[in-house]
Amino acid sequence: MSNYSDLLDSFAAALADDARAPAGLTSATRANIGVYRNNVRLNRIAALADAFTHVVTLVGSDYFRSLARAYVIATPATSANLHDDGAGLPAFIRGFAPAADLPYLGDVAEVDWLMLRAYYADDSTPLDRASLAGLGPERFAAASLRLSASVGVARSAKWPIADIVAMHEGGPTASLDAGGQAVLVWRENFAVRWRAIGGDEAQVVAALLNGSSIESALSLASGDPSSLLAHLFSHGLVHTIKDPENGKR
Repeated sequence: MSNYSDLLDSFAAALADDARAPAGLTSATRANIGVYRNNVRLNRIAALADAFTHVVTLVGSDYFRSLARAYVIATPATSANLHDDGAGLPAFIRGFAPAADLPYLGDVAEVDWLMLRAYYADDSTPLDRASLAGLGPERFAAASLRLSASVGVARSAKWPIADIVAMHEGGPTASLDAGGQAVLVWRENFAVRWRAIGGDEAQVVAALLNGSSIESALSLASGDPSSLLAHLFSHGLVHTIKDPENGKR
């Protein structure tokens, strides 16, 4: 006989698969499973619309709901938290045939996703600058930084994602011929913020997020990366520095 946990797992799996019937279903209750499936999908679609605001603005509510419904049907939820549900949406959009005439849409969705993650990221205490006082240039270069969990970077090889986001926040009309752009996202003073950064700066941030040493990460910049590093420190986005000689500070 199935235990309660197995019944819940069976029911949850059936909500994501129209062809699947949960354990314990009877002829009297079989028709009702569709009501639960529909409610789950509607809740997921609504949560996605709230999260991907720039995408909704670009395509309109009706279009987005159709897109989100296709995503929800094709992508079973892996978390009970609706805020986790859109992780795969940018990649899904890039392969979504009806959106082929909007090739930048998936990259804009990446920015939206980072903004959502930034909003709900765990808090962190900014690094006390005094902890840097004992590091000389060589030890600082060999150290690695732990950035705030809210920090993320989106990169588009071809599309001006920063201009598109700015346009929908009251900026000038974006030109799709402007070329690829990158966006740095973070949370500060309870608000999600973003700024356009260069492609090499985006590589620096990505390397720091992956644990590279400061020297190794900064070597990816073709220009002077000091302003980017100053931005990370001045906005409280560095909460730990790992000194190879003495551990974390």
